[in-house]
Amino acid sequence: MRVCRFPRQQPSPKPANVLRFELICGGAVCKYPEGREVCQDNPLGRRLYKNRMAEMVQRQNYRCSLCNKRLSPSEATFEHQRRRGMGGAFRDDRIIDGEGNWMNSAAHWLCNSKRG
Repeated sequence: MRVCRFPRQQPSPKPANVLRFELICGGAVCKYPEGREVCQDNPLGRRLYKNRMAEMVQRQNYRCSLCNKRLSPSEATFEHQRRRGMGGAFRDDRIIDGEGNWMNSAAHWLCNSKRG
């Protein structure tokens, strides 16, 4: 029979506020305390992301925000004002901020990839 030399430690209790975000829009979006919203990778989240994209294309009068050439909703990509970077730690998928100002835009994939 093996005897463990170290007593087994009890797991530390988790704090009540483990989640630093709340799910809104039926679980389609994570909303963080600072106001950021991130569309989730689920069917509802993808649909909302696509709807936000179409709304941005329309408000930009079907023009790319980077090259100003004609842009259709099917070829548009989400151009985040704040870079998503590796892993998108500070990604924000809102298209209107808390004061009602436009944020983020739609762009061609190639234009968006060139910008970084």
